Amino acid sequence: MKHLDMVAELLPLVLVLVLALGLFAAYGVRLVFVGRARDARLQHEHPTLLLGRFPMEAFHWAMRLTASGFMRLGVTPDQLTYLSLLTTAVAVPLIATGAFAWGAFAMLVGSACDALDGIVARRQGVSSDAGEVLDAVVDRYADALPLIGLLFYFHESRFALAVVVLAWQGSFAVSYVRAKAEAMGVAPKGGLMRRQERLLYVGIGLLLGPVLPMWNLLPVPRPLTLGVLGFVGLLSNVAAIQLTRQTRELLIQKGP
Repeated sequence: MKHLDMVAELLPLVLVLVLALGLFAAYGVRLVFVGRARDARLQHEHPTLLLGRFPMEAFHWAMRLTASGFMRLGVTPDQLTYLSLLTTAVAVPLIATGAFAWGAFAMLVGSACDALDGIVARRQGVSSDAGEVLDAVVDRYADALPLIGLLFYFHESRFALAVVVLAWQGSFAVSYVRAKAEAMGVAPKGGLMRRQERLLYVGIGLLLGPVLPMWNLLPVPRPLTLGVLGFVGLLSNVAAIQLTRQTRELLIQKGP
């Protein structure tokens, strides 16, 4: 029984690794024989110390190929947006009951669906402010859902709850400052812990936490997962402060 439980915990990690390695290998081949897969929207996304240009380009390239398949099936951007929310919602009971790796898999699949809705909308020529609003609201719910699952799981540990809340607050602060800056007509550059980075690192923490039993010797539950969440929470709040300061400076320069 224990052997089967370990296989069940390792399976989503293996699936993610196989998909990631396959994607990077395929994009590497494209780089050698065809060149970079350029995307006008991606040009505005600057790489950071935590998320480089290569994985960003590889992911967007794969999503554009996948979007073509969904378009042939007649799937609309709004349907993909709702699908992303529904898939991410599956992560809540999984994470809350300790199935962290499967919860991470559901979260990452939901994130992929979220990336697809915008690509499909732009290719179909149906991008709109109404679609942007729906996508932004769904993104905030999708950001919260895995953390809600963690709150349920860690409900007996005040320290763990504090770490989850730190990550939650930082994540929402970064997204809010960026949205506020955009609404006011300024564009602060760079910044750590953008949404893609947060999802990536939370996903890694969830995937690896259950499969390293030696960490269970420490006095807190799932310490590796908590360590990653603490990292995300700390850098997210630092990034929110930096973005706030930069946005204020840009607005002062812009004038009334």
